[in-house]
Amino acid sequence: MAGTKRRRDTVSNGSDKPNNDKSSQENGTTSSLSTMESSGDFPRGGGSTLTPLEYKEAVTEAKQEALMGADETDVTKTSNKPSKKKKKNITKAASSKEDDFSSVPIESLKYKNLIPGALLLGQISQINTLDLAVSLPNGLTGYVPITSISEKLSQRLENLDDAATDADNEAVEHLDEFNNFPDLIDLYHVGQYVRVCVTKLGSDEPKNNKKHVELSMRPQDVNGPTDEPNNFIDGSTIQAAVSSVEDHGIVFDVGLKNFTGFLSKKNVGEFKFVEGQSLICTVLSKDQRILHLALSTPASAPLDVLPSVQGILPGNYINVLITDLKDNGVVGKYMGVADVTSDLFHCSANQTKDLEKRFHLAKSSPARVLFVIPGDPPKIAVSFLPHIMNFNFDSAKPQQLDQLDVGFIVDTAKVTYVSPSLGVFCDVGIPGINGFTHISRLSDKKVANVSANNGPYKLNSVHRARVIGYSYVDNLFILSFENSVLEQPFLRIEDIKVGQHVEGSVLKLIPQGIVITVADGINALVPSSHMSDIALQFPERRFKVGTTVKGRVLTTNTLRRRVIVTLKKSLLNSDLPPISSFEQATPGIRAIGVLARVLEDGAIVEFYNSVRGFLPVSEMSEAYIRDAREHFKIGQTVSVTILSCEPSERKMRVSCREQNWDEQRVEKFNNISLGSLVSGSVLQKTEDSVIVDLGNKVSGVIALSHLSDGDLTKSTKVMNKLRVSTKLSDVVVLRKGQDKRNITLSLKKSLIDAAKQDRFPKTIEEVKEGVKYAGFVPLVPKAYLSEDYVPVPGALFKPQQSVECVCLSVNLQQKKIFMSFKPLASSKQRVTEVLDSKYDIENPVDETIKKTYDYTAGKITWGIITSVKASQLNVVLAANVQGRVEVSEVFDKAEDIENFNKPLKNFKKGDKVRVRVLGIRDSRHHKFLPITHRVAPKQFLELSMRPSVMSMEPFKLETPAFKKGDSVVAYVNNTSQECVWVSVTSTINGRIMAMDLGHDAEVVNNLSKHFFGGKALKCTVTDATKVLGLSLIKPLDGYESVKPGDKLLGRVTNINESGAIVYLPGHLSGRVSRLDMSDDYDIAPSQKFVRNKYISVCVISVDVSNKKIALSTRESRLNPEAVEVKDREIKSIDDVKPGDVCRGFVTNVADQGLFVLLGHDLVARVKIAELFDSFIKEWKTQFQVNMLVRGKLLSVDHDSKRMEMTLKPSKIDESSSITTAFSDLQVGTNVDGTVAKVEDYGLLIKIDSTDGIIGLCHKSEVADAVVNDIGKLYSVGDKVRAHVLDVNPEKRRVALGLKSSYFDADSDVELSDEVEMKSADESSDEEMEEDQQSELEADERSSSDEEDEKPAPAPLNVNGFDWGDSSTVFDKPAHDESESENEDEEETPKRKKSKHVNSNDEERDLDEAPRVPADFERQLLSSPNSSFLWISYMAYQLNLNEVEKAREIGQRALTTINYREEEEKLNVWMALLNLEIAYGTNETLQNTFKDACAHCEPLVVYEKLCGVLIKSNKLDLANEYMEGMLKNFKQVPSVWIQYASFLLTNGSEDTARGLLQRSLQSLPKSEHVKMIEKFAILEFKQGDPERGRTIFEGLLSNYPKRLDLWNVLIDMEIKQGDTAIIRRLFERVLASKLSTKKAKFIFKKWLTYEKEIGDNKGVESVKQKALEYVSGNREE
Repeated sequence: MAGTKRRRDTVSNGSDKPNNDKSSQENGTTSSLSTMESSGDFPRGGGSTLTPLEYKEAVTEAKQEALMGADETDVTKTSNKPSKKKKKNITKAASSKEDDFSSVPIESLKYKNLIPGALLLGQISQINTLDLAVSLPNGLTGYVPITSISEKLSQRLENLDDAATDADNEAVEHLDEFNNFPDLIDLYHVGQYVRVCVTKLGSDEPKNNKKHVELSMRPQDVNGPTDEPNNFIDGSTIQAAVSSVEDHGIVFDVGLKNFTGFLSKKNVGEFKFVEGQSLICTVLSKDQRILHLALSTPASAPLDVLPSVQGILPGNYINVLITDLKDNGVVGKYMGVADVTSDLFHCSANQTKDLEKRFHLAKSSPARVLFVIPGDPPKIAVSFLPHIMNFNFDSAKPQQLDQLDVGFIVDTAKVTYVSPSLGVFCDVGIPGINGFTHISRLSDKKVANVSANNGPYKLNSVHRARVIGYSYVDNLFILSFENSVLEQPFLRIEDIKVGQHVEGSVLKLIPQGIVITVADGINALVPSSHMSDIALQFPERRFKVGTTVKGRVLTTNTLRRRVIVTLKKSLLNSDLPPISSFEQATPGIRAIGVLARVLEDGAIVEFYNSVRGFLPVSEMSEAYIRDAREHFKIGQTVSVTILSCEPSERKMRVSCREQNWDEQRVEKFNNISLGSLVSGSVLQKTEDSVIVDLGNKVSGVIALSHLSDGDLTKSTKVMNKLRVSTKLSDVVVLRKGQDKRNITLSLKKSLIDAAKQDRFPKTIEEVKEGVKYAGFVPLVPKAYLSEDYVPVPGALFKPQQSVECVCLSVNLQQKKIFMSFKPLASSKQRVTEVLDSKYDIENPVDETIKKTYDYTAGKITWGIITSVKASQLNVVLAANVQGRVEVSEVFDKAEDIENFNKPLKNFKKGDKVRVRVLGIRDSRHHKFLPITHRVAPKQFLELSMRPSVMSMEPFKLETPAFKKGDSVVAYVNNTSQECVWVSVTSTINGRIMAMDLGHDAEVVNNLSKHFFGGKALKCTVTDATKVLGLSLIKPLDGYESVKPGDKLLGRVTNINESGAIVYLPGHLSGRVSRLDMSDDYDIAPSQKFVRNKYISVCVISVDVSNKKIALSTRESRLNPEAVEVKDREIKSIDDVKPGDVCRGFVTNVADQGLFVLLGHDLVARVKIAELFDSFIKEWKTQFQVNMLVRGKLLSVDHDSKRMEMTLKPSKIDESSSITTAFSDLQVGTNVDGTVAKVEDYGLLIKIDSTDGIIGLCHKSEVADAVVNDIGKLYSVGDKVRAHVLDVNPEKRRVALGLKSSYFDADSDVELSDEVEMKSADESSDEEMEEDQQSELEADERSSSDEEDEKPAPAPLNVNGFDWGDSSTVFDKPAHDESESENEDEEETPKRKKSKHVNSNDEERDLDEAPRVPADFERQLLSSPNSSFLWISYMAYQLNLNEVEKAREIGQRALTTINYREEEEKLNVWMALLNLEIAYGTNETLQNTFKDACAHCEPLVVYEKLCGVLIKSNKLDLANEYMEGMLKNFKQVPSVWIQYASFLLTNGSEDTARGLLQRSLQSLPKSEHVKMIEKFAILEFKQGDPERGRTIFEGLLSNYPKRLDLWNVLIDMEIKQGDTAIIRRLFERVLASKLSTKKAKFIFKKWLTYEKEIGDNKGVESVKQKALEYVSGNREE
């Protein structure tokens, strides 16, 4: 370093002589150049005061002076030494000085140099399923997991994973998400440039020492160490992830706080963007919080200056000032402060050029940043290669790469450049791409260094090299000169071909098989089943470690890096071509395989590359094989012939039988006909069959049982006499298989004689009824075996026994023949006479019919209608022949139908109609069958009356073919929840899905009511493939067919806080946002929608490209005429103006304020100052996303679509609350207010009726006496009256005082009266009001439910909190909360008692409420049993946040109150439960509840606690305790009713309805009727009235004389308001036999109802009916 400093001093002094100042050399004093650099003349930012020419001259002079100084110094030190050694020292010194001149070393990127956080520019080299392989500088490779590409893509992955484990309700939505999730191959392509960040080095496995580099492409990681947006100027590059694809452009996540990226559609081009895709882009401009981007293209001009060093990021195109040239690269500076380097790989595309010719010192040269490694200072590398400087983010793989693949051997690799420390560069014959061989790859032996002038690797030397890789960033082929690599058979698993013969050495033996090494770094597995053709008991004896083995590759898996090899000799020595894909399996070729699985009916044959085929048991041998497992085993090698193959379905059938059929063999086989007699010779004998050679390699098989007509013993004797080559003549052919080409023969004499007499039928059609045939135990009904009773058929017949029988009947449809062994009555009796008698007909309508089989297909005859059903006419043709005319076989056209609801209305019983026979109706399976044999009696015929069928000549029964779009008339058969099943013809049924039935949701939700059997419908065919799909509406065909304004029907599939997902017709889906859900925003989605229910929707907008449909369920859109809109729909910014008051939903709670959604893409901002009238520090806790808020628009900017809103109540409704302005405040006046904050120095009081004006009451003005602790007197929220002491309008300050001396006597008395009223009378008044309300509700329940229930005790209300809550599940809010003046007229006993106690307590001051603990303790001494005092004391402590003290007071109360005062103790227990609900945990609540149940009535405690939980909106906890109450008190009817009411109120209808059945199992039978009645009433009040009617109808059917049930049902229907139903109920009641008294009651009730609805005609009608009823009873 001394030399360097001396050289700098020489340059700074401008002298040609070296500086001999020893002190400056030894002590390392600062040079003048360094002084100049640190002086004030040096510009900020790293600039230089020297011109480039001056800088170049200074550097040249410094070099010369350094060399001269080094020479002289060395000469002086070594003057007494030989000159040769001196020269050597001089050379070393000069070299060292030159190396020390530059303090910036040039280092190539190496694995050991990498650290987490390093930023690099790379190119994608490989795309895998779950990661991207990225080529990095200097031949390195890193991997980007799919979870490190972008936050958006990771979020989509998490949503997909959550959807896969979610419930079935979201199946349609989760399926669309899974199908739309992109593959990485769709997001990126090989060669694409990316900016990456190193996140981890090394493998997670401790035993794996591989140099693994894990990378990230997330913008948050790769866009620099800071999130400063100023680092990104125009022309710089940035990594951005696609957030969303909008109509006007692409929105990007750039990883910067409060900044987003935007790419306009005009700059997009044809590139397809996908959400989550991370790309490298160029910054065009910066506007407020938006970076305008463009897809990275070659930069027009490099960047001279960046805002900071942190802005130097990989991919930026910059100007580099060259400061030094070295043998291994170039050194430069950027902005005068940042040192940058470029190694030999990235200095020049052609390393043979001299660097000095291309780069000039002190000259600027454009370059692109290659990588940045953090440090002090950071290591920055740049590249001067043309393909990197001119890179495009969409750069593709060079086409030249296809000419040299990895593993290719280059015979003439010519050395073009030699780097002594790195290696050699070679010309491989590919223009524009060179090869590089590292010094470690030059030879198998170690090479220390190389020289360009001599040695084996000098310039222009030619070598044999092998391509082992390609570096995309370096644009170099990676080569190797090593002989071991050249001779290596495989470099990668991809180079190994399936079926290839390989040689390897045994590495180790494992339980699964043998691991062998087939190449350097490539191991293969030999499974245990492939070690040999035979099973080896001791494989370790044959395969020892290091033994060389020969094998054949079975399968390869490049993703799992796995190779499977076989050592079976049968596979190694086979000349048959290997089958490695289904496409190679051509039918007819032979192949060899291994049995992978053996089944009873066949085996699975496995070929190469896991290709499998099925070998049926019939194709295993020429002989019959019953069970394949008895003859074959797993691992056996078989030679098979491919019979068939379907590559698309990956199916293959093979055969072991001889499949080589020449023309002569085929001709011989075809000439053999079924039932013919052939001759041949015995070819082979098996255990149970004989194979016969029929000539020309055609063979047949004779089963053992077919060798004779005798039993098995005789057949065995015949088989023993047969010898191979024995001649056989007159053998009958039983079966002939065309597909398998097999022939079954028989030697039974009876069959041979039948064939000679032409009584051997070949097909079922040739079998005639009444003819005697010879056979071998055919299908014979048990009744026809013999004239005698046959209990066990096996006692008479044996399998394959020769018999003779008579054909009774033939069923061509079922392919069955019925035979008889019974003898004829006489030898002369004809069989046909016996058979013909069963077809006699009885009393036919058509007299021309003589036999039942005269009813043939197409026969026109007469019939009489016996009954008219909704969907068919039942017709009798004869006494023993019936039929039906299905409604679809009556009319030809829709115009012929008069009544679509009842098409068969014009037909009546007894009509004689002309019909045509179509076929037979299979009543068991409800199928139509054509007539294929004689019609027998009692068969049901299918008939037709359609004019087109009646006039058809000749008659031909054809099934009509429908195509999509045809119009048809269909008739309803039955309905389900999802669809309606219809019949189009007697043979064709169809299906209409619920959403294709119309647009009325009410109709679709009740299909059985509107689509009953037989109803005619005009439909359009939507699907004519498997099930005929029909529709009553115009079908939707894709998103293009949906238009804004369309009204559709949909099914709710998912509900959340932001809206609902709706499934639409045509397999489409849409979304209903919270804004479009209702005209009243107070209605929550869970109240509006029910999952899987059908609703009517209106289309707002359609995004075809993104497959999104925006829907609305607002009544104003569906029915705009009769609807009241509470929250109007804001469609655009033109619909609003400043001053409008509107409601919206919070979309974001940000640090700057709220963002409220008012309409589609219309968001208003609410600043923090506009949230509340008063200051609230923790304001964020007051809001949450999707919260409904009401505000007033302050400003509307139509150009930028920005709106400002306020939520201050004072500004929203100025007239209601603000009555006092700041100017109205006068000194000396009294004002009311609320304590807003308690400080040590005083109180902050918010003045009522003002715009949030807060005054200060100083500590000295709180009271006349000295106050040490203000917090003991006042707390936040206390109401106070203050005296205005001072008003400062300029600073808007108000000074207040609370001293009692500030108030006159009148005001003081007035205030004390108010306090007295609130403290002393509040409890009693409220108790009275609650008692009255409870009695009112009890009366209502008794009138409707006919139950007398005792009113619950009134709750104790303290400080606005219902501590003694006595509410139950049925409690409702009072309709009128105002106090009545007449409340004192009627006092409850409880109030009288309290008054009595107060009047007797003379020492107690009732005019003043307790204010401090001493007051409470004093009053409790006089009234220890008053739960009101104890609870007030607890509330006082809670106001001071003393929760534990409040608990202690509650426990004191329980031990103090007399044990006889059960109600008072119950109040305290409820107060403790309220405390735990508000301030405790579930555990403390549970413990307190158990104690309360132990000391009080458990059922009462359960009911009260559940009521409190429901009011606190803790529904899940309430449900849990209700379940416990139901479990412990299942014999109490009211418990079941309360729980059912709770479930119905909170949307759990199915669970609530299931309680009815459970309750009937638990309650005694005497309670069943009342319980069913209560559940029916609940359905009317809180559930489905239609279901309530059904329950009542079931009760009345069993108890028709229960007038109380009729009365309750009538009351429920009166509340529903359907006059027609109510009148029908009254008529039904009066139609039953009633006593005069009961009838009078009903008529009186009816008459009262008619008067209430104001129907005079109805009144007169009731009076008339009453007179008729009375007169009728008199006559009786």
